[in-house]
Amino acid sequence: MKPVLDGAKRLLPAAVLALGLLGGGHARAANEEYERLANRLDNLAADPTLGPYAAARLDRARAALAQLKEARRSEREHWAYVTDRRIETARAGAEADYLDSQRAELQRENDRLQLALARRDAEQARAELERQRLQSQIRAEEAERLRREAEAARAEGEQAAQAAEAARAEAAQAKRMAAAQARAAALAKKEAELEAAVNGKPKPAAKPQPKKATGTKKN
Repeated sequence: MKPVLDGAKRLLPAAVLALGLLGGGHARAANEEYERLANRLDNLAADPTLGPYAAARLDRARAALAQLKEARRSEREHWAYVTDRRIETARAGAEADYLDSQRAELQRENDRLQLALARRDAEQARAELERQRLQSQIRAEEAERLRREAEAARAEGEQAAQAAEAARAEAAQAKRMAAAQARAAALAKKEAELEAAVNGKPKPAAKPQPKKATGTKKN
């Protein structure tokens, strides 16, 4: 019996050492898992693109990581898994939120471009309208100028026609006056002849008419 006890005594330190080594290995593995998850969480939080979108979700991952640090050996695998899933969920949610923000920004940029195009088109339409208005005003002014010129030409034509008509009337009047004068002279002559015949007086001799010059006057 004593040899068995002696053998057991010799094996006991080796067993304790093995258990210690095994426990130390588990502790190191647990620490390494904790450090790995902590680094992943910190890297995601420090990411300049995704960090701001992951902040709220990472609080739950930090809570799980804290549970992992304090967990018993039997619970470490569970909390490591929970922490890992929460970090992945935070990353996926941050990526989705970031893509949504990018889509929203692109939509806002597209709206700004559409607004700029609409303003440009409206400005071009106003410029075209103003150009058409100026052209219409120029055409109206030109038409008014031509109308005034035509009116002036018609007035000048009417004045010329009136002047010609007045000249014709004056000539006709002069002709009628000459005819009346000639008739009056003829009647006066006849009256004188008749009076002379009645009174027994000879007819008055006709006055000699002055001769017209036929030659060129000599110096």
